[in-house]
Amino acid sequence: MSLAALLSTALILLDINQSYSFTCVRNAPSQMMQRHAIIDMQAAQCSSANNRDAMYTQAKIDYSAANEYIHAHYSISQYFPHNDCIEAIHDGRRLQESYHNEREMLKDNGLAIVASPMPTTPINWSERDSIQQYYLPELEKIINRLFPEKIIHLSFWNPMMRGESLEISRHQDQLLHTPTANIASLVHIDTDVGAYEKIQDVLAIIDNNRIQRNDSSVSSSSSACDDVANAIVSEKKRFAILNFWRNIGETPVSRAPLSIYSTRYDGDVAFPDAAPIAEDSKWYMFPDATKDEVIVFYQYDRERNQASDLWHCAIELEENESDDCVHRRESLDIRAFIVFDEEVSSHTDRFSSDRSRPILSLEESGCFCDEQAAKRTQGEGE
Repeated sequence: MSLAALLSTALILLDINQSYSFTCVRNAPSQMMQRHAIIDMQAAQCSSANNRDAMYTQAKIDYSAANEYIHAHYSISQYFPHNDCIEAIHDGRRLQESYHNEREMLKDNGLAIVASPMPTTPINWSERDSIQQYYLPELEKIINRLFPEKIIHLSFWNPMMRGESLEISRHQDQLLHTPTANIASLVHIDTDVGAYEKIQDVLAIIDNNRIQRNDSSVSSSSSACDDVANAIVSEKKRFAILNFWRNIGETPVSRAPLSIYSTRYDGDVAFPDAAPIAEDSKWYMFPDATKDEVIVFYQYDRERNQASDLWHCAIELEENESDDCVHRRESLDIRAFIVFDEEVSSHTDRFSSDRSRPILSLEESGCFCDEQAAKRTQGEGE
């Protein structure tokens, strides 16, 4: 598949119900006082939950490319109810405040924001060597913090600088320079993992776009493709893909911020077998993300019970988009492929042999994505 196909593929692709009850005991002053205290506490908890889920802002969300991709690959018409509409955007920071730590936030919602002070040595984000030497060690620390369970393989891949003034890079040597692209304003997921015939196909794409430290503390001899494939196929090991998104500008992000759709499904299903429940799924953003923070979100998890395949896009905030004094967004995203020393049950295995497959081959999918990207580029030029 061509680089253009891979890039264009990337462009397609709580509500917590709390109920409380108490027993009313008549003519017992101490118990009545206790009851009132419980009611006050419950009211405070309800108020906190309502504040946490309150709308932060609104934005137009464009689902059209996602709907086109899913219809072409899985014959599902109108996966999302609308091709574009105004959606409520919620504050991810406020949601995360209701958790003990970012690990719990990530597990429950598939997304989190993590404190990550910039290294003392300045990073040249346009040079892959600089990212390898100074940034990957910080990401490894974050991963070890988020996943205390044993990791048997870790690969970083597909670093991408994005900005409102950037275009798809034409560098001849992608091994030296970090690829660039404009912001992705269409709803998409990065990788439709279940669409690949076998895990070796996924590993080949990762290996072709890998960026890795030679002295990585979590990668070992198991980093060989055959060993990783064997762990996944024969030993049924859980694996996941996460996106690490960072503001690399000097000022907090106020234009074209990243927004992520934390999805909820009805029952024991997930993408692509069912669409998210609109009433229970929510769009989140992390306002004013700084250069000392990293937004982490799942793009795939073999374990069905983990919220993943989170759709995302850049959104426009009307109060900032027309302000020339507001700094244009600059960001870097990079993906991590993680294999855990954990066996997945056959009941919750999303990468089982009987999973849903697209009706298009990889070659046909590449052609579709190229045509889709060309059509949209032509439309933007008119």
